[in-house]
Amino acid sequence: MSISESKIDEGQKTLNKLIYIDNIKVLLTILVVLHHTFIAYSSSEGWYYNEPTAFRGAKLVMTMFVSVNQSFFMGYFFLLSAYFTGSSYAKKGVLKFVNERLTRLLVPVLFYSFILTPLICYLVYYFTKQHITLHKYLMLYDSWIDLGVTWFLAALLIFTLVYVCFKQIFKISFDRPVAVPNVKIIILFAVGLGIISFLVRIVFPVGWVLAPVGFQFGHFPQYIALFIIGLLAAKNNWFDQISDRVGRQLRRSALLCLLFFPVFFAIAVKLNTAINYF
Repeated sequence: MSISESKIDEGQKTLNKLIYIDNIKVLLTILVVLHHTFIAYSSSEGWYYNEPTAFRGAKLVMTMFVSVNQSFFMGYFFLLSAYFTGSSYAKKGVLKFVNERLTRLLVPVLFYSFILTPLICYLVYYFTKQHITLHKYLMLYDSWIDLGVTWFLAALLIFTLVYVCFKQIFKISFDRPVAVPNVKIIILFAVGLGIISFLVRIVFPVGWVLAPVGFQFGHFPQYIALFIIGLLAAKNNWFDQISDRVGRQLRRSALLCLLFFPVFFAIAVKLNTAINYF
């Protein structure tokens, strides 16, 4: 094989890798839209505008979807973000990397908090409560620091800056390769993460929000763990090494967990345990 053919082959592999990751991003984005749509129509809180349905069947389906979705989808965003963090840091250097992250993450947070959030809140107030002018509403508005859905960007910025600090202070290189985890290790990791999340949610139940940044600490064990996994996966090329067999086994495990979801719910109700712990 010639040098030019080798480069073309490598380029094609890189393109294929980016395509499947982009497909995952598209799927996760769709889940985000559905997630918040279902919150608006299945709950009386948790979103700017709520119009909960009176149909119990539809409400049950939407609640199940939101609960299952919440168990993984935002964690995947942190994982994918971390997957490209190490290579970007190595390529751009500290100053350029940090400056780019501040531009891409902090600027949208500020724009959303100071411009979009007041406007959205005004429109909701205008159409659901009282027809007043925007100027009059802003004169009474007192929630200027409200990250809303951009809490993810703020959290990702914090995670990224912590990563940079660790790289600078402890000179972490991750030179020693880490083998791709097998099914047993992945399941043990999931169980351990579930236990840690349960313990954290005793103190910070799901729904407890750190105002005004919007952080729900009950979910943060997952976010932190998957961010670290993303760093390790990129460094050790895990995504390309996971076999179809492992994927099928994990899919069966996920389906079993999904089938037992009503059982967990019933146990929580029977033991009079707060659902937020789960």
